[in-house]
This record gives sequence, C-alpha cells and structure tokens, in this order.
Amino acid sequence: MTQQPGAAGAPTCPRHPDRVSYVRCQRCERPACPECQRPAAVGVLCVDCLKQAQAQARPVRSRLGFTMSAGPPVVTYALIGLNVLAYLVGSLLYGSSEVWQDAWGMWPGLSDAEAAICNASAEFWCYGAGNEWYRWVTAGFTHFGPFHIGMNMLALWQLGQALEPALGRWRFLALYAGGLVGSAIATELLGVPGSVHAGASGAIFGLLAAYGIVLKRLRLPYTSVLVIAAIFIGGPLVAELIPGLAFFSGLSWQGHLGGAVAGALIMLAMFRGVDRRERTVRASA
Repeated sequence: MTQQPGAAGAPTCPRHPDRVSYVRCQRCERPACPECQRPAAVGVLCVDCLKQAQAQARPVRSRLGFTMSAGPPVVTYALIGLNVLAYLVGSLLYGSSEVWQDAWGMWPGLSDAEAAICNASAEFWCYGAGNEWYRWVTAGFTHFGPFHIGMNMLALWQLGQALEPALGRWRFLALYAGGLVGSAIATELLGVPGSVHAGASGAIFGLLAAYGIVLKRLRLPYTSVLVIAAIFIGGPLVAELIPGLAFFSGLSWQGHLGGAVAGALIMLAMFRGVDRRERTVRASA
C-alpha cells in the first residue's frame, strides 16, 4: 500500500494542498512547497510572509534623502525612446528636416497682429506662441539631425543613470519636464525673432544643473558642471556679440539657460522638502 501526497499526517503546502513539504517558513512555520519557498537571511520564507515583510519594510532612501527607485532607470529609457520615436516619425511625415522644424520647433517673437491679440487677451499661454503653444513641448522632441539627437541622448543616458535611481522616477521626470518648460519660456522671452529652436538640450541642462547641486550637497567636485554650462551657455551668448565664432553657431543659449535655471530651482525645492522632513523627524524624536 502506498501513501498519496496529502495523506493524513503528511504536512502539505497551504497554497498547494496536493504537495507534501517538510520545509517550513521561518516566520509562520507553515509548510512551503518548492514553488512557494523564498530564500531568506536564515532559512526560507513563504510567499505570503515575504509579501507582508516587504509591505512593512521602510523605503530605502539615498544619501540625498529621497526614496530610491529599484531596478533599471526606466524613465530615462522611456524618454530616450520617445525622442528617437519623435525623430523617426518627424522624418517620415515631413521628409525634409527644415519642414519638420517649421512644424514642431520654437519660433520666438510674434507678429504685430499676434502681439495685439495677446496684449488684448492678457493670456499667459498666448505669449510668444500665438495659438500654437504645443510647440513648447514638441520643440523639445525635435532635432536637427542624427548627430544632434545622438549627443543629446548620450547626455540624457549618462545623467539619467546618475540621477534617476537616487531621486526616484517621479522626481526625475519632474526635473526633465521642468527643464523642458523652462527652456521654452526662456526661448520665447530671449530668443531672436525668426530663429528656430529645437532639441532636448534644454531639458538636459535642467538635469545637468540639478546634478551640479547634488554634487555640491554631497561635497563632491562640481567644477566640470560649471565648465559645461560656461561653454554651452556663455559661448553662444558671446558668439552673438562677436560674429565669426562658428563653433557656437546654432546653439541656443536661451534654451540652455532656461532649462538650467528651471532644473536648479526644482532641485533646490526638492532638497528644501527633504530638510523640512528631517527637521520634523528630529523634533519628534
């Protein structure tokens, strides 16, 4: 006579009653079959106890005081994917990059008729965009060629690897979006009428400024960030005053400056929230 699994006296897995198991969970001491066993520091846990332990665990915070995001930097990868997709779609729809830039790029300055309409309506969103304020977003996903998008995506990948895990996904996305909008505002306010501005560099300079503030808070060298800002913001600005500096032609110092200012302000606001929380914790201790 043979004894079948689950017979009287044999310990069975609560999740799979037809499976006999002599391995017990270290927490609830119930039997756990191989499928339900999860390795622990000592012995194993069952699936249910592991879920309870994870729910009760405190969130892991980075040295900056933010809740860290586990896993790969998915927001960074998603933003790179959106930029590449927009480049491919724009190239297929419009063929010529000039036509694409006309359709999606930022064109600072208003005609007299548009200025009169805006002044009469006093609408903030009307300023510098007429009835095409969507360009504030689409311009950030428009690029002038493979080299332009390639360099921007490389910078986004490098900054995303450093910032997203430490800040968390939503804060990183807020930084990127803030830099994008800040770049558009500065372009509208400071851009030369008739010039076209496009690219993700404004949002990336927002991340770069935030990265510099992070390095300073951690008391790490941040001179390289200042050098990059001086080259890509100060260089094009000087080129407008001194014609002939071909290297800086085509660079939007307005977009870079606006993105950097927005990113810095958002990062400082985030750290202000961290400092406030830490003071509250110390006061209640």
